[in-house]
Amino acid sequence: MAGSRFASHVRVWLIIAPLMICTLAPFIQDQAAFEISDAERASAERVLGPDKADTAVSSANARFHKWFIESGAVKASFSGSDTPTAFSDGGASEFGRGWMQHFWLTIYRALYRAAVADHWLFGAAVLLLTIFNDGSVSRKIRAASAGFANPVSFHVAAHGLMLSFGICASALLLPFSLLANWWTYVVCLVGLLCWRLAASFHVGK
Repeated sequence: MAGSRFASHVRVWLIIAPLMICTLAPFIQDQAAFEISDAERASAERVLGPDKADTAVSSANARFHKWFIESGAVKASFSGSDTPTAFSDGGASEFGRGWMQHFWLTIYRALYRAAVADHWLFGAAVLLLTIFNDGSVSRKIRAASAGFANPVSFHVAAHGLMLSFGICASALLLPFSLLANWWTYVVCLVGLLCWRLAASFHVGK
C-alpha cells in the first residue's frame, strides 16, 4: 500500500504536474508572463557571472533549435492555424496560435532554466553524497547502540525528496521569474532530506 502511494506521488509530481502546467499556463494572455524577465537574467549574471550566464543562453538556444526547430516540431505545431479557410472560425485559430506560441516560449524558458541549474549539478552531487554518507554513519551508530528511529521520519523524508524533485521539475515551467540563487536553497533542502533519509533507514526493530 505504501509503495502504491509513493508511486502515485511520483506520477503526480514528476509527470502530471509538469504536464498540467504546460497545458494550462499557455492560456495566460499576458505575453510578458512567458518571457525571461530582466530580474531572472540579472540573478543568473550575479550568481554565475556574465560568461556562464551567456553560456546558459547559448545552450538553451542551441538545444531548442536542434530539438524543436530542426526536427520540424515548431513548424508542424503551427501548420493547422496557418491554413486559410473559407469560413470564419470566430478567432479560434488565432487563439490556438497564441496558445501554441506561449507553449513554445514555456519550453524554451524551461531549457534556459535547466541550463542555469546545471551549474549547481556537480557541486550538489558531491554535497549530497557527503551528506548521505554522514547520515548513513549516524544510522549505523544508532543501530549499534540499539537506538530507535521513528519509521515515519523515513517516510516523510522520502516523500519530501520526491516533492522537492517534483517542484524543481515544475519550477522550470512556471510563468513567473525564477531567481538563480533559489537553486542554492533547493540544494540545501534536498541535502537535509537526504541526511534524514539515510539516518532513519531501517533503524530499530
